[in-house]
Amino acid sequence: MRLLTLIAALFCFNFSFAGGAEPGPKRDTVDAVVMYGEELLFDAVTGLNDNQVRDLRDSVLKFHGVSTFSNYLDLYISLTSKTEEELVNYIDSLFETEEVPYALINQINIFLANRPEEFIVAIPKDLFIGKIGSPIPAEEMYPKWIVGNPNPYEWNLGAEDTALSILLTDHKDLGEFQVPVKNVMTSKFGWRDGRMHNGVDIDLEVWDPVVSVLPGVVRVARVSGGYGRVVVVRHYNGLETLYAHLHRFKVKEGDKVDAGQVVGLGGSSGHSTGSHLHFEIRFKGKPLNPLSFISFDENSLVNDTLMLKRTKNGYVSYPKGILIYTVKRGDSLFEIARLYGTTTYRLAELNGIRRNGYLYVGQRLRVI
Repeated sequence: MRLLTLIAALFCFNFSFAGGAEPGPKRDTVDAVVMYGEELLFDAVTGLNDNQVRDLRDSVLKFHGVSTFSNYLDLYISLTSKTEEELVNYIDSLFETEEVPYALINQINIFLANRPEEFIVAIPKDLFIGKIGSPIPAEEMYPKWIVGNPNPYEWNLGAEDTALSILLTDHKDLGEFQVPVKNVMTSKFGWRDGRMHNGVDIDLEVWDPVVSVLPGVVRVARVSGGYGRVVVVRHYNGLETLYAHLHRFKVKEGDKVDAGQVVGLGGSSGHSTGSHLHFEIRFKGKPLNPLSFISFDENSLVNDTLMLKRTKNGYVSYPKGILIYTVKRGDSLFEIARLYGTTTYRLAELNGIRRNGYLYVGQRLRVI
């Protein structure tokens, strides 16, 4: 009965919301929410606080037990305290799941659209490239040099950071960036099979060479749990890159390496279902999304400078000069791509949408 009462209340709320408001003045712009289909967790689009959502979840649990729906409600409640950047990153990761939870994604988008905007200005620090050639790279950023453990850092390392800009290339001492393997990416960064996938997977054959993306010093070169044979390189700009499931090592801990130097040979050691490279990029122990600044289709960087913004749970990474386009009436993905000299495939990849999907007025698309 409680569930029926709550559903009836939600219906009444929706009815009064849709039909009871006085028409406002006409405007040149239209507020819109990015929607993927028509599925929602619950019908009321605004006005539900956390306690009301908890009541709905408790009713579902009482009458139907634990279900996908109740799990989504739990996730929704936990996400409402996060920042916009964290929510956007979480939505991106949901698109990588086997069964995309469109109802949850739509509900989060509605929550974002109705939440008061927060304006936080974070001025990036000066470009950091570190001391090139130092025996311990980026020692200004890390408390100590620890070999053997791929991620030995305390979670609060970098807690005082706000925004940083890190040079990736275009400097005489940094060299040219190299992708670790020139092959097809088989798995992206994000939520996968009920857990976070902190890197990308790239297809390769056993014995294929794997190279360091930038110059640096090898911090780890040994067998480590599910990674199998793994190499971690700390670079002079403060980033650390990880190369896992290797078949053979070609470096040892403490070795200096150049960009493009072979650090190992591809394989399937550790927890691996087949030969591939698991590749991660971390900053102060926090995983970064490689796809936010590396194009694996073009085997190149999107920009020579990486921008980082600190969040509660890590860092949001994006290339310098990122450009956001707001969809207007009559726009198509093809026309937007042509306007900015790119392709519909690239726009779809950048924004986690389908090339033949619908665009909505007010939708924000990353175009560069």
